[in-house]
This record gives sequence, C-alpha cells and structure tokens, in this order.
Amino acid sequence: MLIYHGIRRYHCKMSGLATIRLNPNAEIQRQRIAEDTFCIIVDNFLEDPDALVEFAAKNAEQFSIPERSYPGVMMRLDTDALLDFDRFIRNRMGKAFSFLRGNARLSTGLSMVTFKPHELTNYQRLCHTDPRNDMARRNYAALVYLYADEALGGTAFYRYKRPDIIYRALELDMQDPKAAAAFLAEHTAVFRQPPRYISESNELADLLYIVPPRFNRFVFYSGEIAHSAHITSPELLTTDFRKGRLTLNCFASVVPK
Repeated sequence: MLIYHGIRRYHCKMSGLATIRLNPNAEIQRQRIAEDTFCIIVDNFLEDPDALVEFAAKNAEQFSIPERSYPGVMMRLDTDALLDFDRFIRNRMGKAFSFLRGNARLSTGLSMVTFKPHELTNYQRLCHTDPRNDMARRNYAALVYLYADEALGGTAFYRYKRPDIIYRALELDMQDPKAAAAFLAEHTAVFRQPPRYISESNELADLLYIVPPRFNRFVFYSGEIAHSAHITSPELLTTDFRKGRLTLNCFASVVPK
C-alpha cells in the first residue's frame, strides 16, 4: 500500500450547513483491488463529519427513493455548494487515476441504504458497474462513510464470471422483472434462495476485495469494476440518519489522459 502525505485544506459552504473542511494531515492510501485495478482510501477525511450527519437528519424530507438502482434513499446536493470537495476529486484523484480535471462532470449527494432483503430488486441483489453513456469517457465514484457502526458494512469489489447472464438478466428486468428473476433462478443457486444482499462470491462473480467501513473514511474507485455495498447484517439497517448507513457520494464522468 502506497502512502502519500498531506491534503490541502479546502473550504466548502453549503446551504443550511456550516463550512466543512478536509483534514489537511490525512494520508492518501493506494489500495490494490486486483492485478489491474486499485482504489484510494483516505481516513479522517473531513474535519467535522458530524455536521453532514446532522444536515441529513434535519433535511430528511428532502430524501427520496430512486426508481431502480439504489436500495434506499438519496438526496442530491447542489454542486455549487461543494466546489472545493469537487476540486479535490478533480485535482488529486485526477492525478492518481490519470484523468483530465477540466472536463469532469460530477454529481454529489447523500445516500442511505434502508431496504430490507425482501424489498430488493433483481438489480440490487447483484454487484454492478456504472455504465458509460459515452465511450470516450470513464466513470469513477467516491464515498465517505458517515456511520460509526462498522457492522453496517463497507464496499466490496468483484470480477464478473458470467457477464452474459448478468447483462441478459438486466435486459429482461427492464421489461419484466418476474421473467428476469426466473431467468436468474434458472442459472444461479443464489436466486433460488431467499433474497439477500450480495456479500460473497457466487456463480456470477468472484469477490476480490472488501473496503472495511470506518467513520469518516473516503474511498475513490473506478465505476467500471463491479462493486456493491457489503451488507451482511441487514437487520441493522434503519431510517434513522444518525444511526443508519449514511454516505456522502460523488459520481464522476471524466476524460482519460
């Protein structure tokens, strides 16, 4: 694991939230996922992460459930209020992952996993990649864990073994979720069992690496490697923003150098 010292101090103002700062003494760690890919981990990333937790709790009515992909609630944040956080991703992560900082398209928000296993869609029971809309661009994702209970789980990375089955199932799912579920049950034992979050290798994908959760830990990775929240204790999921699996998320569409 390679260590890089020193993060510049950035200031970020957000409506309804006091200025948040990045810890200038935090260490940027490069963590290998597989032979050809890695992620960046930064512990003690924010100087006051509790401010984001309180902001989420006080603005609970602003969260909504997205149509298909995310197993919980999300609230998009105004990117104008996060210019310095964005700048850190453009500059520091752009250097680490060799993408151009000037043409990055960023979308940032708060998210919290709340679904119980029986509520999961077919898609939410699979690991996934972040699809490209433009083949000239690449997708990356960042998150900051904003929960203290590490039993709520971290982030897992996988390698597809049967992408043909996964992609066909997702095509079916757009038209007929029941047909997609039957197709998956036909080809995999895991879909013949009661619904659960993916947390280990199965017939469709091999588990490569798990980022352990830690309060105020930042993680940045390529969206083109299959990934999923690593949830092994779904009974702990809650709608209480001060106790739940709350994260700050940023999705980046970038142009590689």
